[in-house]
Amino acid sequence: MPRRPLIVAALLGTLVLTGCTGTSGATPTSTPTMAATTAPSGDGTLVIGTLFPMTGDNAVSGAAQVAGTELAVRDILAEQAVPTQPVQLIHRNSAGDLAAAYADLVARGVDLVLWDATTALPTDAENSVGNAATVALGTFANGGTPLAADEAFTARLKTADPGLTGTDGGAEAYDGVVTAALAAVITGDDGGASLEAGWLRVISGSVVCVSWGECVLALSEKQIIDYQGITGRRS
Repeated sequence: MPRRPLIVAALLGTLVLTGCTGTSGATPTSTPTMAATTAPSGDGTLVIGTLFPMTGDNAVSGAAQVAGTELAVRDILAEQAVPTQPVQLIHRNSAGDLAAAYADLVARGVDLVLWDATTALPTDAENSVGNAATVALGTFANGGTPLAADEAFTARLKTADPGLTGTDGGAEAYDGVVTAALAAVITGDDGGASLEAGWLRVISGSVVCVSWGECVLALSEKQIIDYQGITGRRS
């Protein structure tokens, strides 16, 4: 998988995001506990690490998931005009040396880790990524099986990676990034604890929204949102 920069930006409440990719899925593995207050721990940069298969039998899905995350960040940018704060995607290979991948993501200070939509989250994952929130993209999958994208979304994924030969997992990865960014909007912080606290609030409201721009508008109007995105309602 070639490395290529991607500079993006988007408003997070008063926060605006820009982003880039590194090398190359997710709601929380358990329902987040909603505390009355969560002490801010972010640094103003939403750093999302991904662990997708870049080699082996599931590499096609890994490429689709990378494309989905990059497309999500691009769509966030398209809804806003003034870049100020950064969001960064750091892709690592879940089918390689997993211990080394964990350590590298921790060293890079990731706020959130998105785990591959096609495989189960390892039991040691949450304890291996420091203070980062951990999200298994398989929990976005309808019936536990990642979606094969429809023609329209496939075309959009291929704008991020023209060489894609499959699309499974791309939608889940897209929704994982948008949900994380919306959680940062709601809490006003990009730290792992804040993302966990905000996650449930993104998907449990009464006002359905299906895109970043629609959801941010609803939040600006003090509405309680239910982001359903590409993959639809989640349990």
